[in-house]
Amino acid sequence: MSKRPKLLAVLQGRCPQCREGKLFPHAAYNLTKFTKINEHCSSCGVKFEREPRFFDGAMYISYGLSVGLFLVSAFIIYMFFHPVSENVYMIAIISEVVLLYPIMFRSSRVFYLYIFGGLKYGGKKK
Repeated sequence: MSKRPKLLAVLQGRCPQCREGKLFPHAAYNLTKFTKINEHCSSCGVKFEREPRFFDGAMYISYGLSVGLFLVSAFIIYMFFHPVSENVYMIAIISEVVLLYPIMFRSSRVFYLYIFGGLKYGGKKK
């Protein structure tokens, strides 16, 4: 049985079934391959994509994460740098989108898999 806590497994992008195998085979900022996800867990063999186009629902989680990030950054700009023009807000938000897109993409898929994947943690099955 894995001793990795669920929160740590989510943050590291590990299998929701055994919390050992990696969901993504490549680094997040490998810009040509960051969207690739393993078909099966290397540790327990569970299939990650439950049905075709399963991860399409992750775009809603990505949208929520993005809106939350934008609101927090807009609040910080308003509280510490007010008054500034609207261009500062736009530059900050566009910069966040460009720099954090791979992280947001992966995080939304991991959260979606843990929430809606239908996988039940039962310890390591070897």
